Amino acid sequence: MSGAGATPGDSGSTGWFGRLLGAAGQRPIDQLGRGTVLAGRPHVVNDGLIRIGEGCHLGSHPIQSHMIVMTGASILIGNQVSISYGAAMSAQCSIAIGDNTRIGPFCVMIDNDFHKVGDRNIAGLAAPIEIGRGVTIGARVTILRGTCIGDGASIMSGSTVIGVVPSGAVVSGVPARPASKGAARKIGAAVTVVIMNVFRLAALPGPQDQLARLPGWAPRGCVRLLLALEEVFGVTLSDRQLRAAASVADVTRLIVQATKTSHRTGAAPRPA
Repeated sequence: MSGAGATPGDSGSTGWFGRLLGAAGQRPIDQLGRGTVLAGRPHVVNDGLIRIGEGCHLGSHPIQSHMIVMTGASILIGNQVSISYGAAMSAQCSIAIGDNTRIGPFCVMIDNDFHKVGDRNIAGLAAPIEIGRGVTIGARVTILRGTCIGDGASIMSGSTVIGVVPSGAVVSGVPARPASKGAARKIGAAVTVVIMNVFRLAALPGPQDQLARLPGWAPRGCVRLLLALEEVFGVTLSDRQLRAAASVADVTRLIVQATKTSHRTGAAPRPA
């Protein structure tokens, strides 16, 4: 099943794929909404409640995602939610994700500390995680117990989040804080690294370097860069937008604008 998309049966039931996930003595996902796609086979341990809404996309290819729900706990995912591959969700209380939220690859959501610091025999603290509607979460973000992320917020890649993120805020860092005026410069630096890696350049490109002159740009380079930018920054771009960008600086402006737009509108995600 790895790498193959699977769509459940009727809304409100697990369907055949949900029952398959419950094989070998494990309970299945309790509900898979109509039109939801599981790309690959996630690792599921369900001793509580797992509900996934309609039109969602949960990636487990090329890297498997994990959903661990302890006794009495829950993972509740709304409609039109996209969670990329390599996700890890562990619930001792609850993890709730609102409609139209997009989550990048290798995101970790843990609502508990597993054990007390310094003593593995004593249970750690636990508190629910709440993620609002239309939230954009970049790659390799860690979300810790008690976090509440407001509607339309945007979490930059590589951040660690704990506490309250207001609706519409853009945060980054470890721990995540409101993005500073220098956020555009940080995005620009990250864009150059992405371009260097995608096209295997010997050095970082400059802001005025022309995309059309990059080795391997045509015919597939634009698509490769598009996918890499969406993965790293957790935004949704179109092929037309990227082809309209002439230089590295144009790509940076495109990403900055896409980040602002995504947390402002909460647009429905594309499968990651």
